[in-house]
Amino acid sequence: MKKILLLTGVALLAVNNANASDFAMVKPYIGADYVYSRAHQGGPAKGFKKNFHSGKVDLGMQIYNNIYTEFSSQMSGELKNHQDGKRIKNSFQAYAMDLYGKYPIMCSNLSALLSGGAAIYHVNYKGMENKSFNKVGYRAGIGMQYDFNQNWAARVLGRYSYVGADRLNNLKEVTVGMLYRF
Repeated sequence: MKKILLLTGVALLAVNNANASDFAMVKPYIGADYVYSRAHQGGPAKGFKKNFHSGKVDLGMQIYNNIYTEFSSQMSGELKNHQDGKRIKNSFQAYAMDLYGKYPIMCSNLSALLSGGAAIYHVNYKGMENKSFNKVGYRAGIGMQYDFNQNWAARVLGRYSYVGADRLNNLKEVTVGMLYRF
């Protein structure tokens, strides 16, 4: 799946650079984000630590005036837990595709953001039986973006992700990051 997302993003960039697109507004961008995630865990992971710190890399494209599509890869740090005398480490990775809507606020560089999408979550529990699992989750978010100039922007986004697994039901996330548009 990771390869498909990467190849799709590269193909979109190639189409734009070859001027083969019908939309004059198509503009690619890259980004880097810090993500704070609070996990709602259940089952045998119910008592585990809930606060994950992650890094996220974004590859996106403006496909119409204020509509963007974005592919991202997020990787959390490991949390160390203890259960029945065993040392257990848990972490997760997410590979996502989101659609963003951007609504400019008055005549300023500030814009409101709405996002929705899906992600494949790969969750690891080192030291437990059934160490890892993959699950498709659905995401929705709201936030703000400030455009410093034509190329650089900063954004803050709050997101709810429903995973629906026994050990990981949902994530509530706050994302802070920078974007560079080509």
